[in-house]
Order: sequence, then C-alpha cells, then structure tokens
Amino acid sequence: MVNFIASSFTIVVLSLAVVKAQAPIVIANFPTINEVPPTNTPQVQAWLKEIDLTGAPAIPPRVGAPPPCASPPLADECIWTCDGCAADDITVCGRPNTWGLTFDDGPSTATPTLLDYLKTNKVSASFFLIGSNVIQYPDIVKREVAEGHHLASHTWSHHALTTLTNEQIVAEMKWTEKAVMDATGLRLKYMRPPYGDINNRVRFVLRKLGYIPVDWTGDQFDTNDWRQPGMPEATVISTFTKSLDTYVNGTKAKGFYCLEHDVNQADVTVAQKLIPLGIARKINIASVAGCEKDAQPYQLGGTAPMPSLPGTKPTGGAGSPSGANPSGPTIINGGKTSGSAGQTAAAAGFVTAAVAAVAGAIFA
Repeated sequence: MVNFIASSFTIVVLSLAVVKAQAPIVIANFPTINEVPPTNTPQVQAWLKEIDLTGAPAIPPRVGAPPPCASPPLADECIWTCDGCAADDITVCGRPNTWGLTFDDGPSTATPTLLDYLKTNKVSASFFLIGSNVIQYPDIVKREVAEGHHLASHTWSHHALTTLTNEQIVAEMKWTEKAVMDATGLRLKYMRPPYGDINNRVRFVLRKLGYIPVDWTGDQFDTNDWRQPGMPEATVISTFTKSLDTYVNGTKAKGFYCLEHDVNQADVTVAQKLIPLGIARKINIASVAGCEKDAQPYQLGGTAPMPSLPGTKPTGGAGSPSGANPSGPTIINGGKTSGSAGQTAAAAGFVTAAVAAVAGAIFA
C-alpha cells in the first residue's frame, strides 16, 4: 500500500508495507532489559560466526558512563564527542535548508502523543530505537512504520559503545536488530551511538554489521531537551531558536540533524514547540532517509519518507488543499516528476521494483 502525504512545508511521505510475516515478541527470549547482553549465549555466538572482525583497530575499551575525553586525544582513535573527528559518520543532512528530524531513546509511553502530532502536521522523522524498549512497546514501533516514519538503531541498552568489547557491540546491535525485525520485518541500516560515543574501533564493528552511524550537527543542534527539568523549558526553546536563526541567516547549503528525544512527556512537549519554529522559518523537514536520498533505508524491508524539493507546493492529494497543483518538481525515489499523474506513475514503478526486490530477498 502506498500513501502520499503532502503539506505546505514540503513533506511527501511514501510508505510501503513490508512483505514479511512478523514474529511475535516474547520478552523472555531476549536479554535482560537495559543491560549489556552477555556474549556467551548460543544466539550471540552464532551472530559472531557470521562476521569477520579480523583487522579491528587495537583500541582498548574506555572506562566511564560515558567515558571522559583523554587529553591529548589518543592517536588514530577519532572520537567524535572528544576531538570532533567524525571519520565517515553522517553529521549533516544531505539536502540544503533541511532539518533532519530525529528522536532518540524510544519508544516510550510518550511516543504516541508525538506520533499524533507528527501525523496531524504531516511531518516525517527518524526514530533511533533502543532494543530494550522495542520489546516492551512493539505496537508503537509498528505504528511508526505504518505512518511513514523511518526506523534506526540506538543499541539494546544505551551503554557507551567505546566502553564495550567488539563482541558486546555485536550483541547490542544484533539484539536490537532482532527486536525490530520481529516487530516489523525491517532490518535496520542506520544507527546513532548513545551519547554520540564512537571511535574507529566501534565504527569498524558497525560497518561489518552493515550499519551507517548518524551523529547530530554539533552542539548548536542539540536541543537540550534531555536537560529538563534542570534546564527550564523556556531556556531549551530560546536556545534552540537562536540556533535556527543562525542557520537561516547562513548559506543553508547543507541541512542539519538535531538531537531530540521521545523518552517522556517533557521531551514531546518541547518537540511540539520546536518543530513550528523550523516551519515558520521555511526550513524543510525530513527523516534520515529523506536527507540522504536513500530509497532503500533498511538492510532488508520497505521504503521510507522522501522530502519534496525546496519551494514546492503540496499536490492535490491527501493532506493538501482541494485541487492544489504543484508549482515545481517533486522528488520520488530520487527522480523528478511534475503533477499528480507523474507522481503516481513514478510511485507505481518504484513500488513494483521495491516489492520485487524485497520478495526476492525474503523468499530466495
């Protein structure tokens, strides 16, 4: 099933049902919630046999939660949160004048309120999921997919990855992967390291598992929602407002990724006040999949939202004014079409190809 949702702030959502029967979530079949999974279990040992960690950088695990930065930084470690070294991590949205909207640490009991808001305002986001939370709230994760959002990994227990062994990193990622696969049939492709804590050893393991790290675009795009209640809501909003104003007064040649959360109601309330600030400044909003123009944002499974080009108007479909016509091209799977007929044709071709690819991968 394909859904098109357009709005005046240039979001087009294309969602494709996953061609795979999901397995029921049985919490007893997963590791202890919020703890680093053991690596000596048959399941983790089987996963370790599937990948070759030979050649991993000989960087020892760090100590701390999260660990402090060494002074001076260790040579060749490339720690993003310490020395600003991002290596090949994604740190900016690939589209100009675009806010890469992301939420970490969910799902939680507050997430449905956020989803209601995003649906009403036709906004697409990426959710960086904690595996321990996925098995507790699988129906929320299913809803995120059904409403056109993009899913990504935030590990099983939210421990700082540079403090873990290579084998523990594999366990953290694969248990989260299994939880999301069981709930949705999707195998995740993007991830965000907890606390932004990543170095070259962690990157090596993540790449072996097929994951692409996504950081946020520096401290100025940390919304500080996590600092509440120590930081008052008004301060959170005013601080991020200044960051948005600085951005719109610049070149806007690249977009940005923010750091936001959906852990509790305070996080969600702030999000509902920050997003309109971007819309008022005519900043486009997209998920990671949309920012990176990735029509296959999962290692296995369906498709995700793609934003329209800056300056386009909503089509005459669901969520747009009756009879409205686009004044410019709309991106569908990275190509350009004009008018609702062109969108329908492009989408139909894309869905046919995607279904064939997914079905081939699943039933081969």
